[in-house]
Amino acid sequence: MHHDCWTSFFIVYFKLGYSSGYLYDSAAFLFSLVNKPGWQPLKLDQTGQYSYRKRHSIDCSLSYGPTFGGGHDIRIYNNAVSNTNSYTNLGYTYSPPSGYSYGSSFSQSFLAGSYTFRPDEVEVFYETT
Repeated sequence: MHHDCWTSFFIVYFKLGYSSGYLYDSAAFLFSLVNKPGWQPLKLDQTGQYSYRKRHSIDCSLSYGPTFGGGHDIRIYNNAVSNTNSYTNLGYTYSPPSGYSYGSSFSQSFLAGSYTFRPDEVEVFYETT
């Protein structure tokens, strides 16, 4: 994956004079379909431990691929299929599974099976009006 996959949607923001960085959307959420044994699919709203302080739904920086949350709840690095630099740290902006908190090893491994990972596929959806 190269950053063009992520930033092409945000090019309109750059043309309007916004710099790369965090954007907020109150309706943004993460959805986890395949989880650790015993966990059903989950919708993860922006109710993480630090969501009240930093309203960072996404980071559309040109330096990385898809990044969600102020504490980088999920960060996909450029050329992600060629390295294991991508990571998850669920719970900063987006809620971790019930009973777990930001920074716990469970929250760091819930989405990808480990803290760092190499994605096979990344899908990012957005709603248009």
